[in-house]
Amino acid sequence: MYEKFFFLKEKPFHITPDPKFLYLSKKHREAIDLLSFGVGERKGFILLTGEVGTGKTTLCRALLEKLPKNTESALILNPVLSEDDLLKTVTADFGLEPGGDSAKDHLDVLNRFLLKKAASRGAAVVIIDEAQNLNPATLEMIRLLSNLETEKEKLLQIVLVGQPELRDKLSLPELRQLNQRVIVRYHLNPLDLQETRAYIENRLKVAGGGNLDFREDAIRLVFEKSQGIPRMINIVCDRALTAAFIDEKRVIDAETVKKAASELEDDGYLKKDGEAPVSDTAPAYSRYMAPIVLSAFVLAFIAGLFIGPEVYNFTVHP
Repeated sequence: MYEKFFFLKEKPFHITPDPKFLYLSKKHREAIDLLSFGVGERKGFILLTGEVGTGKTTLCRALLEKLPKNTESALILNPVLSEDDLLKTVTADFGLEPGGDSAKDHLDVLNRFLLKKAASRGAAVVIIDEAQNLNPATLEMIRLLSNLETEKEKLLQIVLVGQPELRDKLSLPELRQLNQRVIVRYHLNPLDLQETRAYIENRLKVAGGGNLDFREDAIRLVFEKSQGIPRMINIVCDRALTAAFIDEKRVIDAETVKKAASELEDDGYLKKDGEAPVSDTAPAYSRYMAPIVLSAFVLAFIAGLFIGPEVYNFTVHP
């Protein structure tokens, strides 16, 4: 609802992994460059880890958009699969039709597909998000997929993306063969204060600029409360814009952020010490907004509320 009030084209701080809003901090740029290098150089296994909400899934989607045209890709977002189901999901994402339903049938059709891609100088990559949820048996199937290779190169590039516990899981003795094959590794850290400021500016700009004034003291408090985790930056900023909208002001200052953060703490989405969130999702509107939502819609319907010409006047005070 606050988009019209702030003259924004869309919400700037939604938590879905939209590559359009990707802010390439130094860390994110290093990560995507390393992922691209690993895929392009056919390194086989690539590992990307990071805390909840640091932007791993968004990076994966950005990587897909950056792949060469002759590269086929499969993105697996729900890795709670058995080893056979994972294999079938990979072949299905590549659009393959095995002659039967056995694991061998799927491996055979996948191998033929990969050999054909290699012969045409193409490539194939499988990205598995939330890979920390994979069980050891499924991870072993992934290792077997890496055996699809020629004498000179890996036919299938596999990107494992997950939380820090994925590294712990790979260090298990029964997974040492897989762990030894992970050539490219990157751990994505949270943003610092300067990056948090640039991140907020970037998302507001992509969303249409807007007619609002995001003060420096507010940005510092957002950083303190979010600890530089992009998803939590989004949640705190979204709640702050909602609070400012309720108060009918277009200045986002520390007091507004403090009000938003206090409510998030009360709701259990943010710890009172500003550390990692209890939950990685939060409602867009606060509790105090509920009583006026219905009346606002009714008034808009009756009056035929229309906002005038769009204004783009985004400023961040030093």
